[in-house]
Amino acid sequence: MPRLSHSPASPPRVCPNCATRSVGRYCSACGQDNGQERLATRAVLLDALANFVNWDSALMMTLRGLFTRPGDVAREYVRGRRKRYVSPARLCLITLALWLVVTRWLGVDPLEAAGFRFDSDDPGSRAAQTAAEIRAFLGAHLDLLLYLALPLKAWLTKRLFPRTDDNLAECFVLVLFVASFGFLIGILLTPLAAFEPRAAMTLRQLIGFIWAIWAAREFFGVGWISAALRMAVVIALHMLGAALLFGLLAIPFVL
Repeated sequence: MPRLSHSPASPPRVCPNCATRSVGRYCSACGQDNGQERLATRAVLLDALANFVNWDSALMMTLRGLFTRPGDVAREYVRGRRKRYVSPARLCLITLALWLVVTRWLGVDPLEAAGFRFDSDDPGSRAAQTAAEIRAFLGAHLDLLLYLALPLKAWLTKRLFPRTDDNLAECFVLVLFVASFGFLIGILLTPLAAFEPRAAMTLRQLIGFIWAIWAAREFFGVGWISAALRMAVVIALHMLGAALLFGLLAIPFVL
């Protein structure tokens, strides 16, 4: 009678991610794919491509949500459904960095694209020189400054929507998602900004304002008029506060 041959079982291995001993390609504890000992360029590129092609990936779910239901994305994230979405802090950092790279690559001034202008009637005056030094400082640290100004917007949002139970951190989640959408729109409008910077800036601000109203309406459960009025105040105060913050940070470095 012929004997049945059995293939030897693969020995258990220690997962590099969570140190759990498991058998097979995928870790039974954290789910990490441990089928490849060392990274290869092909694997890295395929993984990056899969995040964009896979309609159900966290990145695609987040991007799709930001364009179709921005407030609901933030609300679901706050309520604990976080696995399906990219972290708002990480997404905001990535989109901000991409926006700066694309604007500089296409020769667009990121300060003007962000709405900051430094015009002077007397270029040779001391005031004009100081303005030029402040401009240089802001241009060198624009990514950090724009990100540092977002908690102020979250605090203003919390103050302007006082009847909700959301705390400052939860309002910050909404602000980060809306800011990420704004940077995405800025990336898409950068080719236009290379030829018509003012038109691109105006269009970006208009789209961002409409999406901020939409997101606030969904997130806080208020009406369109209430969301529009409150967000208009938030954006105006945030612009003033950000300009003041940037000036206070820049002045010690240029005097």
